[in-house]
Amino acid sequence: MNEHNFLYEVRCQSELSSPAALESWVRENKERFVSKLEETGAILFTGLSVKNAKDFDHFVSMFDFKVFTYKQSLSNAVRINKTDKVFTANEAPKEVEIYLHHELAQTPAYPKYIFFLCASASKVGGETPICRSDHLYSKIMAQDPALIKKFEDFGVIYNSIMPNGNELHSGQGRSWQTTLGARTKAAAEKKIKGLGYSCEWVDKDYLAVTTRVFQATKMLTGGDKSFFNQVLAASLGWKNKSSLGLPPVTFGNGDRLREDSINSMFDAARSLTLLRKWSDGDILVIDNHRVMHGRKPFSGNKPREVLVSLTA
Repeated sequence: MNEHNFLYEVRCQSELSSPAALESWVRENKERFVSKLEETGAILFTGLSVKNAKDFDHFVSMFDFKVFTYKQSLSNAVRINKTDKVFTANEAPKEVEIYLHHELAQTPAYPKYIFFLCASASKVGGETPICRSDHLYSKIMAQDPALIKKFEDFGVIYNSIMPNGNELHSGQGRSWQTTLGARTKAAAEKKIKGLGYSCEWVDKDYLAVTTRVFQATKMLTGGDKSFFNQVLAASLGWKNKSSLGLPPVTFGNGDRLREDSINSMFDAARSLTLLRKWSDGDILVIDNHRVMHGRKPFSGNKPREVLVSLTA
């Protein structure tokens, strides 16, 4: 295992084709799988008879992790629930790239593990890139220790715009109504205030939101640190908070990130990224505290369907 090839692969045998056999096997090996996730950050299961949302829901349930639902999250992505705990990865158009990020690191509550099922792989592209964030932290520290120090001293603030109604053309198109569970502007403002955020209403009844300060790094089991944030995804993929001219992310003291710093972090992350083509039926599990993920654009006449389940 090295920084470019950290994925632990489990090739499953045909005797696991029955639900009962699969459940028994998962429960017998759960501790080993969790240990491997702590060690490598990512496990790929191939050859399982898990083909659809119902099968996938059952598979995730075998691990007995606490469910982290999309409905209750502050995710800014539009997703479609297939079961109570299984939903589509992102409804953004196929040409939109979703850059590397830690799931929900821009919010107060985020999952520990992310399960992905490739129900249908696209013909071209559509990979889910993954990057060891602890390796990225070390690389940025070696290249620019002052930058890491500033992230750790001040943290980060995120600026985003929540649309009035879901927007499927955006990777961050979830409406303020569904994100905040609010039917009225007053209810939305109350929820924002309770989170310690600030907001203002802009054109078309869109809601411009500024978060409180969040940490930009995270201490991991074993003493390493990860670059735990949404800095790359926000800087490269989110819309500007146009009403105030604010960038999607700033340091916690209000300073802007320099463009050359963003570019150097992106180059460092790209050099550490593992890009593996999906096959139908693949299941990827990542430790969200340790591993970033994204989505590459895709094309072709075969639809891409990747389902997700989040657990605490």
